[in-house]
Amino acid sequence: MESFDSLILGLGLFFLGLRLIGQNLSELGGGGFRDAVRFVTHTPPLASVLGIMSGALTQSATAVTFILASMLGSGLIKPPAARLVVVWSNVGLTALAFLAMVDIHPLVAYFVGGTGIALGSVRAKPWSTVAGVLLGVGLLLFALENMGAGAAPLKNEPWFRQGLEAALASPWFAFACGFGAAALLQSNAGASMLVITLCEAGSIPASAALPMIYGTNLGAIPLRGMLALGMKGDAIRLVRTEDLFCLASGLLMMALFFGESLGMPLVGALSAHLTVSSSGQLAVAFLLSNLLPALALSPLLPACARLLDRFWPPGPEKPRGEAAFLSSHALVDPPTALDLLAKELGRLLGSLRVEPRRSKEGALPADTDPEALLEPEFVRLAFAIDTFCMKLALRDGLGPVETARLQWFRAALGIVRHIAEAAAEFSCHLGGLPEPVASVADPLRVRLERLLAIASGAVSSPNEGAIAEFHAQTRRHGQPIMALREAFSAELAALKIEQRMKAGALDTDFELCVWLLHRLAKLLPCLAASSAARVASG
Repeated sequence: MESFDSLILGLGLFFLGLRLIGQNLSELGGGGFRDAVRFVTHTPPLASVLGIMSGALTQSATAVTFILASMLGSGLIKPPAARLVVVWSNVGLTALAFLAMVDIHPLVAYFVGGTGIALGSVRAKPWSTVAGVLLGVGLLLFALENMGAGAAPLKNEPWFRQGLEAALASPWFAFACGFGAAALLQSNAGASMLVITLCEAGSIPASAALPMIYGTNLGAIPLRGMLALGMKGDAIRLVRTEDLFCLASGLLMMALFFGESLGMPLVGALSAHLTVSSSGQLAVAFLLSNLLPALALSPLLPACARLLDRFWPPGPEKPRGEAAFLSSHALVDPPTALDLLAKELGRLLGSLRVEPRRSKEGALPADTDPEALLEPEFVRLAFAIDTFCMKLALRDGLGPVETARLQWFRAALGIVRHIAEAAAEFSCHLGGLPEPVASVADPLRVRLERLLAIASGAVSSPNEGAIAEFHAQTRRHGQPIMALREAFSAELAALKIEQRMKAGALDTDFELCVWLLHRLAKLLPCLAASSAARVASG
């Protein structure tokens, strides 16, 4: 019973250590990872290096896959580069398996205690994050030590010996055990470390451990299948690329395993040549089970993409009232989620239409609620954006920069709603104008549509050039607006007094729309990540 207690304690600490390592390494490399992604999208050969680094940081190819799926929607990375990053992230995550080779038995208690004290006492970033990584490593090593001690007596249990005999008799049964362990732990690196620890403790022979290691690469496929429900287009094809890699890895390595059983010196012989320890040999085998498929599949990725296009073709364009960029998996990476939020907000602005709207009652009643004039599609999409903002605000790991940007996005969404209300009133007043007043007012409508298009583009991609143009075009006392209003006033002067009075409300609506758009233009620099960083630090 004491050995079983040690095994359970080790498993609990193992999960905790994995979580600490993954979360803190991701936080350390978050900003740099996005900058690197932006760079490698134009130089795909470097994407393999980024993939190795991202896999080592996150310790999860599934996490890398879904982060990149969100980045595809934001335009931060192109599909060819994303496929390479995903494939090579599997190589990077094998780094953790080599920790199982480290023997720090006399020092592990001091290591865990020291890093725990450091994490509790250090508050400054990034040192507290580094302390979190080191504590995770210490807990992981301590967990492996406990699991090894707890698993050693298992080899004397009848049920364990029967399972071991089945694994020795059928490599495919051992392969399935590795698959099951990875699916249960939701980490092929974690499952491999567990197998390596059991082998080091003498509970599993290396001949049965190798197929288990190969089977762990397929363990995350069921989880990705559930997480990818509802995904379309490039995002789902990227997820299926990772699934294809895992299948190729399992089949290739099992083919090499059976080839070696026929006397050919392959993976096992190379591992034995590099290190004499059983844990080291299995760690090398785990590395090769990801490195060899990555080398084999990388040149074939364009052909794989064409194959996946046939089974998962691009989906239809989303209707106006539905979110096109926002989804639950985008919440995994807050900076990318905010980029997607900008695109969806720009899409919301782009959905506004300025055209004559005629009501059955004729003139618009003075007590009309402006919100009642909004189109149902606009209301649904605005609600979806607001809901996404609230979900993002409740996520763990939202830093000061992301928090500041999210607050500015909520403010921008409120301004966009007011713009929509003002544009709806303009359209209703325009629809109630008789000729020739409607013809005189048409330049105002054309200019307002143009300003909304500029606003949509600037919000979707808030770069300095687009923001500067948006700001200049919406200045109420700027040359474009003043010239237009002067021409409108001159043409109104030629009309009858009754006609001029009917056009007065339209001029007021236009001025309100321009003022609101200019407010949005002033807010827009705060939506960019660089400006939000300055606000948060200041």
